[in-house]
Amino acid sequence: MLYRLVFVSKAVGDAGQSPQSLAHILGASERNNRRDEVSGAMMFHGDEIVQIVEGARTDLDRLMRRVAVDPRHCDLVVVEDRPVMQRRYRQPMQLCQTDHRCVARHSGGRPLRTLSAVELERLMQACSLQAA
Repeated sequence: MLYRLVFVSKAVGDAGQSPQSLAHILGASERNNRRDEVSGAMMFHGDEIVQIVEGARTDLDRLMRRVAVDPRHCDLVVVEDRPVMQRRYRQPMQLCQTDHRCVARHSGGRPLRTLSAVELERLMQACSLQAA
């Protein structure tokens, strides 16, 4: 069975703040997700990281155990964890470009961790399309 997991965490230190840090995070995510047949997307905004991942239950549980002990994350909040019929994300890890005006417009200025899974998915899609 396929599951979709939406979570938000706070970035620690310079996680995702520099091109080098971002490349390192994306590279590791792509390698691990490709190996585990997990697909998804992530967005960095300020000190928050949003991730939406899809895969088998055991693979998502393993991913969450890694994130929980990763020193680049803290204050992990699972927004949604549910079974789904099909994948929305095809790539091992897609980066959603952050446009601060787009995020402010779609979040109403609220912290991302307070948004619903539907709001987060719409935000990630809208901001990625606008940045393209």
